[in-house]
Amino acid sequence: MKALMYLGEKNLEVQNIPDPEGEFLVRVHGCDICGTDLKTWLHGHPNFKPPCILGHEFIGTVERTPQNSGFSVGDAVVVAPYGECGECELCQRDAGELCKHKHNVSSGAFCELVSVPLDFVKSGVIKLDFLDDAYTLVEPLACVLTAMDKMHITEKSNVLIAGGGPMGMLFALMLMAKNVSVTISEPVEARRNQVSSFGVRTTVPDDVNASEYDNIVVAVNLPSLVEEYVKGVGDNGTLHVFAGMPGGTILALDAAAIHYRGVTVTGSSGFNLPAFHRAYEIIKADPAHFRRLITHRFRMDDAVQAFETLAAGQAFKVFIQP
Repeated sequence: MKALMYLGEKNLEVQNIPDPEGEFLVRVHGCDICGTDLKTWLHGHPNFKPPCILGHEFIGTVERTPQNSGFSVGDAVVVAPYGECGECELCQRDAGELCKHKHNVSSGAFCELVSVPLDFVKSGVIKLDFLDDAYTLVEPLACVLTAMDKMHITEKSNVLIAGGGPMGMLFALMLMAKNVSVTISEPVEARRNQVSSFGVRTTVPDDVNASEYDNIVVAVNLPSLVEEYVKGVGDNGTLHVFAGMPGGTILALDAAAIHYRGVTVTGSSGFNLPAFHRAYEIIKADPAHFRRLITHRFRMDDAVQAFETLAAGQAFKVFIQP
């Protein structure tokens, strides 16, 4: 099969490699570039050692399946790239996103075929009515839903999202759907204009008064913002660290804010399977609403241009087809 191989920082190459083995195969229709893919391409990542295949926000069609799997060849599907075991202590504590015994698909999805373990098909593969690029957003939306479950948001909340990228936008869309007041702080004017086109209120970082917000999501990898907003968020507020911070980051948090003002600091990484299934149902209700976040599409042969476009801040989500 054809695969986009990550060979090191800013080094991608389309190669022909053996098809994955397995009884349940999915032919990839397309996969979005996520923030982790971009960071890996730019700077490397400890979890992705070259050579490897990146990409995990994908949809496709069933290429091979055993009988009685619940699927047929040709079915359109969205696939969770991993999923918790459901049995370990962390899973029993409703922290499946932290499970150490996850099921995983055979590789990243910037390729033509992905194999799914048979014991993961039932919980990790969702049959679609038809292929729609919007469903590539199920995984990132699941990450947002997992994060929101750890926050303390009410109908009276006023929420600040620091960072107007795709993940910040997904937070905003979910909060607006709940009629919760939300503002995105974004320094880049072109990105603010993109965010505003969705009807989301925006501001610039210099104009933020953190005390006006009872929930703040840091969706950019700036440790200084975490420290600043813990000190400034409203009384009894929640600060959620959503973006991955540079390796070795140590945060200096204001103890008085936590002790005397009741500020809670939370964080999350990834998703759990219940959130993945909830995200699917949300997108299924209005795929066109979410599809607008995919602003650019490329073929795999033009993947370097796709990554460069995203790195230049010229796109929200970038979709790559084999």
